[in-house]
Amino acid sequence: MLKGKTALVTGSTSGIGLGIALALAKEGARIILNGFGDHQAAIEAVKA
Repeated sequence: MLKGKTALVTGSTSGIGLGIALALAKEGARIILNGFGDHQAAIEAVKA
């Protein structure tokens, strides 16, 4: 559904923002993460 689209998700390193990033990635979107905290853990979660 979102294949080929790019989404910038603010606050995406934890909480609701991370949940939104994961949902968009599951639908095929390319994700740009932005937020404070453990960026590497968020990147690994979205890649999985």
